[in-house]
Amino acid sequence: MRSASKRSLIIALSLIGTFMFVEVVGGILSGSLALLADAAHMLTDAAAIVLALFAMWLSARPASAGSTFGFHRTEVLAALVNTLSLWLIAGWIFFEAYHRFFDPPHIEGPLLFGVGIAGLLVNIAAAYVLHRAAGESLNVEGAFQHVMADLFGSVGVILSGALIVFGPRFAPDFNWTIVDPILSILIGLLILKVSWGLFMSVFKVLLEGTPKNVDIIQLCSDMEDVPGVTLVHDVHAWTITSGYNAFTAHVLIDHAAVPDKDELLVRLRSIAKNFGLTHLTLQLEGSASDCEQENHHVEHLFIAADD
Repeated sequence: MRSASKRSLIIALSLIGTFMFVEVVGGILSGSLALLADAAHMLTDAAAIVLALFAMWLSARPASAGSTFGFHRTEVLAALVNTLSLWLIAGWIFFEAYHRFFDPPHIEGPLLFGVGIAGLLVNIAAAYVLHRAAGESLNVEGAFQHVMADLFGSVGVILSGALIVFGPRFAPDFNWTIVDPILSILIGLLILKVSWGLFMSVFKVLLEGTPKNVDIIQLCSDMEDVPGVTLVHDVHAWTITSGYNAFTAHVLIDHAAVPDKDELLVRLRSIAKNFGLTHLTLQLEGSASDCEQENHHVEHLFIAADD
């Protein structure tokens, strides 16, 4: 998965980096904010992909005594940086659009329209390349969302060019250049919308929330159905990076009903792996008294004992 993601990022970077210069020249010659905004965002697309590739390289470094989990979390941090950069881009677009409402520049509609179509084709190709890998990695997802926002921008550029070229035929007295900042604002809003889901996913990982594909209640229930297991407590499940989920738990057992603890551990680990958990630490206990001193969340045990 990691090698496929890297290959997809390199292909997308080649597509976007090549066309970025075309959009910059087209934006300057046409005077279009929508096209310049799209060109600026394409630049950040390239930067986002370079950042994703760097994070992928750094995360591959081995673990050490000072970094026992290695550098896997750098991919999540790269996704966060990419999300925040999307918000900065949206803010810049809103700022420029505000000023252009009061001072609309002359815009070369045909050039804007032609470059917009070419940009859309490039973004569709880049999005297609990244789509599959994005579902497996938050790091690639960050770069993919940049490309998707740019794709929306290309659609806005095409609409802006088409209205500026053909609009005067139907309403010659209307200043059709005003659609350029209007569509730019819509592009900015779409950027905010598509980046919000990625931000929440990254935020949950950084808060070490339970992975979305793990039903922690069902997992504990399945473990407690194993003969000899009394209760599963002090449960923690979190994501280190995409595809790397960790799980720790204390398992209260009845020693008389468990003749082979190694066999029990194998069975419990098998259950956890069925839920997509790969880094497992299970502690077998005959009593919860030690857990009380370790400040673990075991209050429900003593409430149940009192009842």
